[in-house]
Amino acid sequence: MFEQNGRTVADQFINGREDSLWWQSGIQLFQGCAQTGDKYHFAGRLAAKRGLRAACRRRGEAAPAYTTIEIRNDTRGAPRFAIAGRPDLDERLDISIAHCNGTAVAAVVDRVASGTVGVDVEITKPLSIDLLKRVLRPEEIAHLDSLSNAAPTPLELWTAKEAAMKAARHLCDALRDVELSWKPARSMRARIAGAGLPVHSILVRHRTSGRYTIALAICR
Repeated sequence: MFEQNGRTVADQFINGREDSLWWQSGIQLFQGCAQTGDKYHFAGRLAAKRGLRAACRRRGEAAPAYTTIEIRNDTRGAPRFAIAGRPDLDERLDISIAHCNGTAVAAVVDRVASGTVGVDVEITKPLSIDLLKRVLRPEEIAHLDSLSNAAPTPLELWTAKEAAMKAARHLCDALRDVELSWKPARSMRARIAGAGLPVHSILVRHRTSGRYTIALAICR
């Protein structure tokens, strides 16, 4: 456990066979109780910095000091690392940050080995199917209707789209651009409509952590 200003921030590695994607991607989750927008911002940046340092240690490399790690937003608003004296890490590591109701989640991956990453977090609660259908493509609606109880929940579909859109941010900027496919008890796959990517190019996994649903997407 990590204490910051009297508030607990938990870090957790997700491993094991079923969560091998999360493990290979080097995702780290940090949950910090925040009350203001500034603390949201801080919690997300802290999560990302700790994820970067953990990724370096797993590779047998020296972890940069916190004070040398800066997180900036690129022209599309996506976070990027800027590490004093380590331009190799700036280019090699990809990052995604999400916030929800005081919890910040960050994912850090080696973009050369894994691709680009996207993460989303939402409170686990029912989501209106009518709201979801606003961002679904016709093929997804047909697939959803055909599977009945075997389909993912509306919240899982929503968070999967959010995470996939972030992972493929260089190709799209709208949830309706993301087309999901799934089978019972299997990971979701996604592609970006009109981008020429095969359907298996984006892999999405979910995990429930406490009262939160978290989606992680890797775009290879």
